[in-house]
Amino acid sequence: MSWYESLVVGEPYFLVGFVDRNLTVPSVGTFVYLGLGALDAGSEGRHCFQDAHSFLSEPDEQGEPSYVALGEDSLDMVADKPGLIRWLQSEHSATLRPTS
Repeated sequence: MSWYESLVVGEPYFLVGFVDRNLTVPSVGTFVYLGLGALDAGSEGRHCFQDAHSFLSEPDEQGEPSYVALGEDSLDMVADKPGLIRWLQSEHSATLRPTS
């Protein structure tokens, strides 16, 4: 299932998944799409993203940027804003159990 309509360079996306093997703790990271093969020769044919914080930072405030390069088979973890809402509401997303 696709959680995004299309990938547009410069637009924000969310990388969704789980922190644990039991799929009970969801993880959501915000990244900006850089394009296909945008990082270096090693990213050829892969969709490249940069963490939103470093992408939007002023050069003098920028820490070490974090990049992700995903193949076509891993794009099921990418969501746009409406897709993130659908993912969070889906059975694929976890429901955290209250602690007592």
